[in-house]
Amino acid sequence: MAESANVGSIDAIREFREALGLFIEDARNALTAVELENRRINEWVKNTQRLYWINEVKRRREKMNEIRGELHRKKLSGGGDTEAKEAVRIANHRLRVAEDKVEVVKKAAPILQHAIDEYLGLSRPLGDMLTGELEHCMGLLQRMADALDDYIRVSTTATK
Repeated sequence: MAESANVGSIDAIREFREALGLFIEDARNALTAVELENRRINEWVKNTQRLYWINEVKRRREKMNEIRGELHRKKLSGGGDTEAKEAVRIANHRLRVAEDKVEVVKKAAPILQHAIDEYLGLSRPLGDMLTGELEHCMGLLQRMADALDDYIRVSTTATK
């Protein structure tokens, strides 16, 4: 007869299989959460922020024109224009800030997209492994535990 197997604990195999299953589930959830967050931040930069700052430029440009008109009226009426000049300077600065933000968003969008694409290229093999290889290992562990149960049943029956 062949040598007998020296198995310490079939339950340990089952516990390991269960822990592996939990790991696979947690890892898949983490990958999904990161993918959703990538989509959300990409949408926020490409659309929400871009449109916000484009609208801010328009709004601030209108405000600038309004303040310039007020300055012009004060000059024509001979009134003090110091406050109006300061208001124009502030409005001009605010307009430049908004225009700079539009440019920042335009430059950031492709950089962000590249980083997301790079992440996806590195994370997909892990997702594939979680779906393929590790699930295959789960099946192997189950079959191994079942085979050992059968072996114990057969060996205890044979010794009686």
